[in-house]
Formats: sequence, C-alpha cells, structure tokens
Amino acid sequence: MIFLTYDIQLLLLATSIGWVIARLVRFAIHKRGSLLRELTLMILFLFLWFLIQRTLDPFVLVLDQTPQPPNLIPLRGLVLMLERAIAVDHALTRWIVAINILGNILVFIPIGFLVSVLTPTRHKGWLAFAIGLAISLSIEIVQLSFVIRVFDVDDLILNSLGAWLGFLAFLFASKIRPLKEMFTQIAKAQRPRAWAFVLLYGVFVLAAAAAIYWKDYTAYLQIPQ
Repeated sequence: MIFLTYDIQLLLLATSIGWVIARLVRFAIHKRGSLLRELTLMILFLFLWFLIQRTLDPFVLVLDQTPQPPNLIPLRGLVLMLERAIAVDHALTRWIVAINILGNILVFIPIGFLVSVLTPTRHKGWLAFAIGLAISLSIEIVQLSFVIRVFDVDDLILNSLGAWLGFLAFLFASKIRPLKEMFTQIAKAQRPRAWAFVLLYGVFVLAAAAAIYWKDYTAYLQIPQ
C-alpha cells in the first residue's frame, strides 16, 4: 500500500492566516464589528479544528486503497454494536460502546450551540441540525481517503442529533437573562452577506487543502521508488 502523510500543520497555518485577513477585510468594508461576536467565531473556528484533529488523526492517506464498503443503512451499525456489547457482557466493552455513541453526540453539541448564538434567524434549530449534518458529511467523505476510516450513516445521525441538542442547550441558556442579552447582542452584530463570507472562506479552505495535497504528492513522487 502507498501511504502519504498530509501536512495538516501547514493547512492549519494557512487557514488561520486566511481567517485573520478575512475578518480584517470584513471590518474594513463594513466599518463596524463586535468583540463578543469575533470571540464566538474564533471559538467556533478553533473547535472545528479540534474536531478535525479528533476525527482524521493520524492524517495518513492511502493512495492505492479501495474504500471500505460504507454503511448506508440507518442505525444498523448502532444496533450491531449494542448487540455485541450485550452478548459479550463485559463492563469494558459496554463502556467503549457507550463512549463511542455518546461521544459522537456530545462532540457536536458545541457546534449547534455556537451556530445558534451566532445566527439572528428564528429557525435556529433547523439551521443547527443542517450545519451539523453538513460538517459531519464532509468529515465522513474526507475520511474515505484516510487509514482505517469507513463512511457510516450512523455517525451522520448521531452528529446531527448532537448539533440539535446544542440548539436545545442554547434555548435553555437563553432563559437566563444576562446570557439572553449577550446572545442577542452577538446575533445582531452579524454583518451583511455573512453567508457569502462563509461560502468564500470555505472555498479558500478547500483550495488551500488541495494545494497542500498537491505539494505533498509532488514531494512523494520525487522520492526514489
């Protein structure tokens, strides 16, 4: 098998510099901003990088592998894991299964929460769910090229559920008056064409990721085979 180590640190550096420049340009264009909103966006940015680190590490691609057959039947994998845990009747096995299921839910709660804080729309629940699903789907697709990774529809379900629970956590936190006022302030500080900014930055990230892959692959080809 042919392995290629992806330079994830360079991608982190490129996207971080791009993020700072993009935020400064946004401020220069609209001449207004909110420190609270910028801090919330930065937390979301850093959390997404934590998620990438958690789900894609060790960042080793297999160039000549055939992807493992995906699990496209909802809940089949979860049911099998639970059945095996019950059949084995071992405390450690049950704990591992519980961590795997709960972990896929809990890790996406901050995404749903932060998206709900940042958006001024009233349909925050559906938005949190949709963004959680989109991020989870992107990760599952990227994982197909990495070592020991399999596309699993159950992960999409659990991750999206986690993002929606993040929205519920936002609703609960909004019952506290000081927090509600802070959330309102952050949402109202959204500048015009925010989603266009998200799209353009996403295109930049994809372009940077592709350029780094090409750099790594070109370096690999220069190694005597």
